Amino acid sequence: MLASEIEIVLSSAHDWMGINYSFLSSLPLSQKLINISSEVMNIHIVPTQTKHFQTTYTKKYRLIPGLSYTLKVRFCPDEWRYFYDCIRVHCKGEENLLIPVHAYPVIDDLHISPHIDLSVVPLGQSHAIPLRCSCPIDFEFQVYIIQPNEAFTIHPLAGVIPANGEAKIMVTFTPFQYETSQVTIQLVISQFNTKPYVCTITGSSAPQLAFR
Repeated sequence: MLASEIEIVLSSAHDWMGINYSFLSSLPLSQKLINISSEVMNIHIVPTQTKHFQTTYTKKYRLIPGLSYTLKVRFCPDEWRYFYDCIRVHCKGEENLLIPVHAYPVIDDLHISPHIDLSVVPLGQSHAIPLRCSCPIDFEFQVYIIQPNEAFTIHPLAGVIPANGEAKIMVTFTPFQYETSQVTIQLVISQFNTKPYVCTITGSSAPQLAFR
């Protein structure tokens, strides 16, 4: 029986490759090993070995086609850093499965609106985009302007969100004429399994508003 005849199914809403351990007593994640072959299987599971990951499952003597093992992994961190372990599944034959288990700190309370409307503002008006972090470690960030517009000045384009603190991205709107303008930026946080935030900023100005 080859490892290719075992299907791994994630049965948790969390990303298996990124256990968010800003919650220090995280709930266990569940993962299923399903026999997708047409034969009865005997497999041996070697659970995680470090103290930071606790793996539990109900042992079955034989795994008939269509049935599964459910593995549960609880994460128990003792400091804010990257952790790694793995689950090994020994199958009949030479091929085995290796299921990597990662955990790392992430900012889970950062909210960036995909659209920011500055409405009608005086020329040179600035708008602050706050970047907050509730973790006790710093995170670097970088801003990419993916749809530039000369009417907008954005700074800083790189920086650090301090531990349990806040950084700000300042957007200054200085159009060359009275019209509605847009700029699109992409914010990337330096953390594992990061997903960029894309934001389109719209600004407009009218003749009756004084330059500031």
